[in-house]
Amino acid sequence: MPDQANWRDRLLLIDAVADERRVALVADDRVRRIWLDRGGPRRFDIHIGRVSRVMPEMAAAMVVLEGGDDGLLPLDRIDGPLHEGQWVVVQVSRLGFDDKGPKLTGRIAIEGMAMIFRPAGHVIDIPRKINDPARRDHLAGFLKSLTQQGESLTLRSSAADWSDDALRGEFARLKSVWKQAVAAHKNAEKPRQVFRALSDVDQVIERHVMAGVPCIVDGMAEYIRLRGLLRAHGADDAALSAHKGNSLLFTHQGVEKALDEALGVRVDLPSGGWIAIEQTTALCAIDVNAGGAQTGTGANADRRNLDVNLAAASEIVDQVILRNIGGLVVIDPIRMPGRAARDAFEAALRTRFGAEMDGAVQMGGFTRLGLYELTRQRSGADLASLMFDKGGSLTQWGVPGHDAAKNTVLRGIAGALRHQPMGQCCLRLHPVIARMFNEQENCQRILTDLFGVLPQRVADADLALDQYVIERV
Repeated sequence: MPDQANWRDRLLLIDAVADERRVALVADDRVRRIWLDRGGPRRFDIHIGRVSRVMPEMAAAMVVLEGGDDGLLPLDRIDGPLHEGQWVVVQVSRLGFDDKGPKLTGRIAIEGMAMIFRPAGHVIDIPRKINDPARRDHLAGFLKSLTQQGESLTLRSSAADWSDDALRGEFARLKSVWKQAVAAHKNAEKPRQVFRALSDVDQVIERHVMAGVPCIVDGMAEYIRLRGLLRAHGADDAALSAHKGNSLLFTHQGVEKALDEALGVRVDLPSGGWIAIEQTTALCAIDVNAGGAQTGTGANADRRNLDVNLAAASEIVDQVILRNIGGLVVIDPIRMPGRAARDAFEAALRTRFGAEMDGAVQMGGFTRLGLYELTRQRSGADLASLMFDKGGSLTQWGVPGHDAAKNTVLRGIAGALRHQPMGQCCLRLHPVIARMFNEQENCQRILTDLFGVLPQRVADADLALDQYVIERV
């Protein structure tokens, strides 16, 4: 998300009516980012793992984790030598994707609402946004008094006004997590997860809600949880509201339409022209097309091409962020003669990426063939991977993934029954979804809340994966 948008111009929308949470960030009347949370492994989870293989040629080791794929631990991310069979305390620094397992680190950082705790380093870091000298001196001295065993603390700017007692309580909570990890390491008998971190979605929600960003929640349990969070920290909950419309929040606010567009190949540009976005396993290819926007010849055509390319640059960045595309991105802009035009295109990309240029995005520049290359750090799965199973080719997406289809059905039922439980019903479902509903307690709980009683579930092979039929009994 480009950092030009002011906090007050943002709106956070939370859909928590199904067996997943979806969060949309709206700025300048446009959906800028969508997150999905379906549980599972999280970045910053802490594990006691066992080294299964040391690979000097890769300067890394493979570590067996509880309940998931083995993780890759770079040797420069942990102190001391490693050997096979060794028990280690590790933290997930990057979630696995495709056929790659998670990436791990031995440099533990435990994140809280007010601070980040590291068990070593003797460093107290006060954010520069706290510019009152007296307050900075007090915080530095107080936090140093807490760290009697060489711990490091990075204070968050959002905690600038926290009381000493609140900061002390936060420190004690985070340190207790580390103590539990140390104790589990000493008595390790099998790989196990010792700390479940906040998900990326939780972090997004809490950061925005605690900053007073307007937030609308569809799902009473999530609304009550967030209201309790604000009140527990003595924060004002005036910006938090529950959605009470007859339609679902994402439908009412136009997010469903934006989500559909974010899963498509073609994106039209407001000023004319369009871009095509093709995702593959190896890279993301983006083609800029003038369409009916190109008119004139000579200098006029060159100027028009540049205008289309500059508009495309802004849209490309928005789409890369919205779709959470990581890895190599190759852009094929309309031909632009001259160095000045190419420099303007790159400058437009850099400006739009904003804060992501500090490390998440690396610019490769133009190739001899006129293509522009950049890389963006991966942060979890991209949006299309979360929504679909791959089809027959790398650039074609097939049927909705089982989890996506299950939640589509739950949301459809929630929309159909909004404010009007139907009592005892028969629910006809695709066999795969019927089995998921029969096996998963969360789904049964949601259905019970929606219908008033748990409906009968009947498998119907004639239905598509994301279709359902409600029949009164």
